Amino acid sequence: MAIALPIFVSHSHEDTAFCQALVTALRGAGADVWYDEHNLGAGHLMDVIQQELGRRKIFIVILSKNAFSSKWVRRETGWAYSLYDRDPTRVILPVTASAIERDDFSGATGWLYLEEFKRIEAPGFQPYPLAEAVGRVLHALALTPAGEAPAPTAPQPSETVDDLITRGIALRQQGKHAEALALFERATQLDPSSYSAWFNAAFSLDDLGRYVEALADYDRAISLNRADATIWNNKGVSLLNLNRYSEALAAYDQSLTLDPTDAKAWLGKGNALKKLRLYSESLAAYERSLDCDPTYVLAWHNKGTVLFSLKRYEEELAAYRQALALDSNYVLAWKNMASTLRRMGHSKEAEEAEARAKALGG
Repeated sequence: MAIALPIFVSHSHEDTAFCQALVTALRGAGADVWYDEHNLGAGHLMDVIQQELGRRKIFIVILSKNAFSSKWVRRETGWAYSLYDRDPTRVILPVTASAIERDDFSGATGWLYLEEFKRIEAPGFQPYPLAEAVGRVLHALALTPAGEAPAPTAPQPSETVDDLITRGIALRQQGKHAEALALFERATQLDPSSYSAWFNAAFSLDDLGRYVEALADYDRAISLNRADATIWNNKGVSLLNLNRYSEALAAYDQSLTLDPTDAKAWLGKGNALKKLRLYSESLAAYERSLDCDPTYVLAWHNKGTVLFSLKRYEEELAAYRQALALDSNYVLAWKNMASTLRRMGHSKEAEEAEARAKALGG
């Protein structure tokens, strides 16, 4: 089943007409788009922006003279770049709405980093006509305009490595993993030195359950860039799925050496330690994960499971309750809580938890 592509659009309010036309087309093509359409107040806006940026891996910035002078567009784009710099599965797609100049990307303006990105833009820093610009954005993101037959997803002869990676990431975000993999593999053929191409090919192989092949591509990417914490974390995931727990633990440790604040890597380390039956060490890793992100539902749940292995049942239940306070639809937490409640002789509470799990399809 196709998944709605999550997109964040940053724009200056002077470019609202262009933005609304683009957003309408994106939503018409089935995308899930967020932009500041309600002119949220500054105090609330910052929290909302950071939340939406975190969960949307496709970032579109609408460029114009007004955008370059907007502090909010600069902030949003800077935050998006910070996420992109740590995560090769993200996309930044600039779209030029009105004439700009090369000097707009100078270091003095604070926009120099954006110049490296391929833009939806006519020659000479000019915009395409609105309809053409919108069409090119939809194609770049593997989206089909409303009412049209889906375009082929296979690699096209004219596509560059950047084109292939952008479209591949968009396809994967829509749940089309095999189609995405074909684009990433073509990108590795065109540029065998592209870290992003190898990383994303490995990531899609993981999605498809082809873990041995994923490991080979992760190692190829690591040979190009050993300093990315994310790839070591992802390699750990593949190794865990292959039941190679000691190797997974080593990969997570390498990831945490590079970024000790990564909640997901601490979670993975906890999972590997649990598989190795090192329960106290596993619990400590889950707690480090929660130090990094107290709202990490999976870390709360997995903390509960290792507390069960340590026979610390009251603390286990407290961990499940915290997970459910954050996500009341977490079926496995309800089921595990019910099992422990029954083990402890709390039959009525166990029945209530079982009923909640069953109502959620568990």
